[in-house]
Amino acid sequence: MTTALAPAWRQSLTRFVHSPRAAVVFSAVILLITFLDSLIDAQDYIFSPYFKHIVFVSLIYSIVTLSLNFVSGYVGQTSLGHAAFFGLGGYVSALLTQLYHVPYWPAFLAAGVAAALVGIPLGAPALRVKGPFLVVVTYACGEVFRFIALNLEVTGGPAGLPGLLTPSIAGVSFTDVGATGKELFIVTALVFALALAFFMSRLEDSRIGHAFAAIREDEIAAAAMGINTAYYKLLAFCLGAFFAGLAGSLFVHYLSFVSPDMLSSTESIMMFTMVVVGGARSIPGSFLGAFLLTFIPEGLRYFKDFVHLPFDPWLVFFGFVLMVMMRVRPQGILGADTVFRR
Repeated sequence: MTTALAPAWRQSLTRFVHSPRAAVVFSAVILLITFLDSLIDAQDYIFSPYFKHIVFVSLIYSIVTLSLNFVSGYVGQTSLGHAAFFGLGGYVSALLTQLYHVPYWPAFLAAGVAAALVGIPLGAPALRVKGPFLVVVTYACGEVFRFIALNLEVTGGPAGLPGLLTPSIAGVSFTDVGATGKELFIVTALVFALALAFFMSRLEDSRIGHAFAAIREDEIAAAAMGINTAYYKLLAFCLGAFFAGLAGSLFVHYLSFVSPDMLSSTESIMMFTMVVVGGARSIPGSFLGAFLLTFIPEGLRYFKDFVHLPFDPWLVFFGFVLMVMMRVRPQGILGADTVFRR
């Protein structure tokens, strides 16, 4: 009896995870964590500024993971240079607001556009190379941007740029809203993430989405059918870069600081691991991967201090997770092909 009922239970859970109701429940939980302490004066850990910080970071990485899915999920290209777009968006926004006194929201959009423009030359290698060769090329390109940020005076060098402008809406600063000053940042990131998820769900059923799928499944056959594979591959890189740049802008103005660490290969590997864990081409999987791999490393930091480890275990953790997932469930926890295998 249990065996007969299990597939139906799994199918129901699958339908729920990929339905609008899941987005509503997810949003309600995030908003509850964000604002309940203001209503009932709660002092629990779950309502602490630190916990809200982790929630915000998880939402930012959800956006970045969704954006990486344009490349790694939709057209099947493995990229280890996505942090370059994330960091570039942060630097463009920081420089525009700090040096040229541009208001935040125009700088926010400019960050996305700048990252998308850089996505064209960074995506160009995908037109000629694939697999491990593309991994090496994108990794190297990401390191080039980090090297530039480390050595330019205008970017602040290794020290970065502190004291960035705080975003505001209708003259109200984000830090002036809520009990901790993080609430409006969380709401903005939540709206951004859900809007991007909706856009991607619509894109999947469009002509562009079908072209992406054809290229992913068989690029030679797609070209034979008349699909301009070069155009759609570059489009995927540009879309992914655009949204990663926007996420980078919001992130650095939340921190009020930007540094070359945002462009590091470690960041790119972490972003790719989130895609692998959650599931390529899975919108709910992007959220799951981002939240799991943001919260678990935070727990590992406490574990490191408790047992006095001489090294930071989270890098080992990411490598271990990648190996296990590629061996046990390469499509990810909520992978698009088989969300729950029978």
